[in-house]
Amino acid sequence: MKLLKNNKLNRNFLGTTGRIPLWVVGLVLGLLAIGLVGIFFYGSYNGLGSSL
Repeated sequence: MKLLKNNKLNRNFLGTTGRIPLWVVGLVLGLLAIGLVGIFFYGSYNGLGSSL
């Protein structure tokens, strides 16, 4: 009985039933987008695109 209560609490905390929460997907995609923009800025100041 205790195991069922813990499982129910865990599902309520995550808000899903085994799927990845949408906020986690959004967080990961947002961090990847920021990282990609950062790589472009880094490349504009270093290497072939720096024009120095």
